[in-house]
Amino acid sequence: MSSYSTVPRALFIRWSWYLFAAVSACTVIWTFYALSEYRSLKAITRPLASSSSPSKAAGNATLGFQAILALSPSPSWRTAGLQAAAKFTGLQIQIPPQPPLHSEIVDAFAGLGSEDVRHPNHGSSLAWLAHLDLIKYVVASDMESALIIEDDVDWDLSIREQTVGIADAVRKLTNTSASDAAPYGQSWDVLWVGLCAETWDQNFETVFVDDPTACPADLYRGLAKGPVDRLPPSQRAVFHSGAPICTFAYGLSRDGARMVLQDVGAGKDEAFDIALMNGCRERNLTCISVLPEIFRHYVPPPSFGGSSLVNSKDEDNNTVRIETEMGSTENILRSARCHALWGKDCLPR
Repeated sequence: MSSYSTVPRALFIRWSWYLFAAVSACTVIWTFYALSEYRSLKAITRPLASSSSPSKAAGNATLGFQAILALSPSPSWRTAGLQAAAKFTGLQIQIPPQPPLHSEIVDAFAGLGSEDVRHPNHGSSLAWLAHLDLIKYVVASDMESALIIEDDVDWDLSIREQTVGIADAVRKLTNTSASDAAPYGQSWDVLWVGLCAETWDQNFETVFVDDPTACPADLYRGLAKGPVDRLPPSQRAVFHSGAPICTFAYGLSRDGARMVLQDVGAGKDEAFDIALMNGCRERNLTCISVLPEIFRHYVPPPSFGGSSLVNSKDEDNNTVRIETEMGSTENILRSARCHALWGKDCLPR
């Protein structure tokens, strides 16, 4: 059942120290473009995971990660729906309290780097720092792995079956030994399972997952529509990331959490997800994407107000505790949020 976890204050490193440390940590420049190293191999379809396969553990209450952590500044309709969906599908989600961030720190972070680099706006800086704080919590807790989700995400009723197939595919893609007990193996840094854009074609080394719950191409919406149109019907593609955008949900390995902090900890880009994408493409992060995604952000009805914390205004209803009207979730066939709150699907058609 979802709950707010108690996090020792000692785990949250002072932001003033962190900003200075982050600048020095990001002085190394990686110049090799990872995407150019992808091999053109024939995609394969995975067999079903055996009952003894470690990937079976990806169907547990934390989807095979040591913890599922939700990024949320405060209780709201977003967290209420998140908790309802988690209870409805048997997931355990922690919502660590976020430390307060003063405007001076946010603005200082936004201004890091020279004038010729891209800088995030205030809202993007705030979201970026929140992601970094949660990743620091993963590192300080010495977690084997963690799934970080934003507090407005949604998923399918069959999420625990979906992740078993994805875990099996990740193990195959990374040639994980059968002796490795980690559900997804350990040969990756970032597992991008909730995105809004990505590139893919038949030249990507790919493991396909047979999944009748994958959103059909004719119903799929978003910037990844082109790649999804090229996928075989009723299958998900698991492949080394090309150009993923949006961090609705992403997994981190133990080493990956540390490397992400080092790679994107000093800002110097337009947003957290763009910096992370560039770390996957241009530097040394090993990233794997899942398409169609299995997490997507839920959008309340227009009458309800703003839904994005990045661009929200003071008058937006991000602090409202209870929704009174159903919204929608793109690309998720059977929404956990909508079934938990209203007992029906909410896929736009």
